[in-house]
Amino acid sequence: MELKPIRKNITLKDQAYEQIRQAINTNTLKPGTSLTEEQLSSMLSISRTPIRSALQQLVYEKLLSQDATGHIYVSTITEKNVQDTSKVRTVLECMAIDSASFPLSEAKLQELERIDREQHELIATHPEDNLRFAELDKEFHCAIAACCDNASLIEFIQNINNVMVRINVLSGTLPQNRQDALIEHENIIAFLKKGQREFAKVALSEHLKHVEERMLSESKKER
Repeated sequence: MELKPIRKNITLKDQAYEQIRQAINTNTLKPGTSLTEEQLSSMLSISRTPIRSALQQLVYEKLLSQDATGHIYVSTITEKNVQDTSKVRTVLECMAIDSASFPLSEAKLQELERIDREQHELIATHPEDNLRFAELDKEFHCAIAACCDNASLIEFIQNINNVMVRINVLSGTLPQNRQDALIEHENIIAFLKKGQREFAKVALSEHLKHVEERMLSESKKER
């Protein structure tokens, strides 16, 4: 396992968090891998204090797990994880649309369209970059959350989509399903632009259902 030494020009906790999170999302740190402050402190060439804060944040976001003895390890992904995450995402993101004030501001709509354009451009220029595509997918769903004015709801959706980045990459479903996902995104945007709240919720629910089905279908193929 290799991690890059930390640069000192931004918050050490934030740098540690990003390095560890990226290692988890790219499967450099594999599910079940045990992590210690001492080990990461040596790898990243910083003290244990920012490492401890980064690990606590990642445990809160469910990318890491902590057992009853305090040991921290990379969370595993099971079919049940995928199903549970999909159910919670659907409820929370539809709730965000329910809580939004329509018509949505031009700025919010433009943000959704910007992310959509970037995902299309990424497929054209760097089709192999599944991690960046998954990060942009997270941005899209977080931008839907930002349409409402409920800070707690937005935070919950951000956290669950942090987990989804990893699930998306490790599921192996992105290369063959990216175009379908983008069509589904664009349907959601179209209904939001028209102010059709209920249709947008249905389109979002169907999209998340399809994402779950594609992941579970790929999982069954691998058995």
